[in-house]
Amino acid sequence: MLKILHLIPSLGGGGAERQLAMLAAEQSGRGGSVHVGIRRGGVYEESLDSSGVVVHLLGDHKGVNPLLLARINTLIKQIKPDVVHTWLPQMDIVGGIAALWNSVPWIISERSSELAFECLKLQAWARSYLARYANAVVANSSNGAAYWRGMRPTDVRIFTVANAVDVAVIRNAASVSGNLSNSKNRENDILVVGRLSPEKGLEIVIQAVRLVPVKHDIRVLIIGEGPLREEIEVRIREAGLDDRISLLPFRPAWWGLLKNASALISMSRYEGHPNVVLETMAAGCPLIVSDIPAHREFLDEDSAILVPLDAPATLAEAIISILSDPVSARQRAERASACVAGLTIQSAADAYESVYEKVISGMSQ
Repeated sequence: MLKILHLIPSLGGGGAERQLAMLAAEQSGRGGSVHVGIRRGGVYEESLDSSGVVVHLLGDHKGVNPLLLARINTLIKQIKPDVVHTWLPQMDIVGGIAALWNSVPWIISERSSELAFECLKLQAWARSYLARYANAVVANSSNGAAYWRGMRPTDVRIFTVANAVDVAVIRNAASVSGNLSNSKNRENDILVVGRLSPEKGLEIVIQAVRLVPVKHDIRVLIIGEGPLREEIEVRIREAGLDDRISLLPFRPAWWGLLKNASALISMSRYEGHPNVVLETMAAGCPLIVSDIPAHREFLDEDSAILVPLDAPATLAEAIISILSDPVSARQRAERASACVAGLTIQSAADAYESVYEKVISGMSQ
């Protein structure tokens, strides 16, 4: 079996971290020797440890840090992996340099699309320059794959592997007790889950909630961590919405909240193959999402309500529509749920295994 080294900045509650944790555990369960190098731990560290995955702490060095590069270089020399698989831009750059330095096959994961790199121009340039020497890029969406196909010159092989969804666990998740919500009617709870960062459009959600009449007894639960946490707290307070919006820390198994929620909202400005939306589909909870290509790739008007970007009034109307016509909302949710049945971690692991084998055989020729 292969010896695999995954490199990712942390094991926090993001989508890339979730996918790596599931993939590494599955690869270990198949008999692989699986190692994960991280700067810092997080919510998925314990599950990896219990799955037989070896987790290596590299030191919490930010950016393109020489100390981080040296640590990764030493780790590669120690474990002698058959393949290095990097996740997220920092590790794509630092881990990629170390993999090239040691002549180890190197795979890049693309978790988003071109718009994600508009504010990271220097980092994006460094990543794309190094990527021409990578053995493969694996995107989780057609938009992510198109981003790399649009780059020239590069002969890097590009593959697409959809995100995995643990459908059985999500559907069997126990309903979370009502102490997380103060609303009188828990069926009017609306969820917003994910990283608290600019691209998630959280300010649009806050503006929309102000426009929903008070007669609709809604309680919006924003669940996540990120750089905008304090700003969001201020926005909620200044809008006078403390009694309608709660900001909660991220929890890896948040799916129990979907059992009684009226809907989940995702107003992202860009995405790859979004975990939160896919997991909501698996749970059979109605969706309100931004009308962006990443969502259009697997959703339409028959399976979700799609709202134009930066349109709080339209989002408010969508919320009211969900509350006023729950039957139609659940019918859309049922159609959406059927679309994720095949997105298993087993099929994703099979696809990654095929990529690794093609890369390794290509280097040996």
